[in-house]
Amino acid sequence: MAEKKLAVERKILRSIGEFSMFKYLLVFYLIFFILSAIVLSIIGLIGWLGLASSGINMNGILTSLGLRNIGVLFSFLGGGTAVTITILIVGGLVASIFYAAAGTLVVWIINVVLKITGGIELRFLPGKEVEAKVKEPEAVK
Repeated sequence: MAEKKLAVERKILRSIGEFSMFKYLLVFYLIFFILSAIVLSIIGLIGWLGLASSGINMNGILTSLGLRNIGVLFSFLGGGTAVTITILIVGGLVASIFYAAAGTLVVWIINVVLKITGGIELRFLPGKEVEAKVKEPEAVK
């Protein structure tokens, strides 16, 4: 059998656009925050309903752990009302911005390293070049 040798196209990566990565990371972390908030809310609701159906309440759990004065913290945060939900949502959005900024800092560091080392060699397998062929309209007979 004859072996086919694939020609590899080589390109050098010199830098990555920091602002484009910031936008990408910001959208990524916002989607991750929204999905994790939905999943954790569903898990928390199922857990809460399971405990409530067996007769266990949050005050009993906190008292058994020796956390009787934690009610002050719950009342300060709104005790599970819209205030708490708003604080958690705003905190998650702010955290997403900070995570995206941290990722952008990492990309900046990568760019410094790329400049020092001369870049990273990327190897691509050649794809089939597809040329668009436009048909000329035929003459009306």
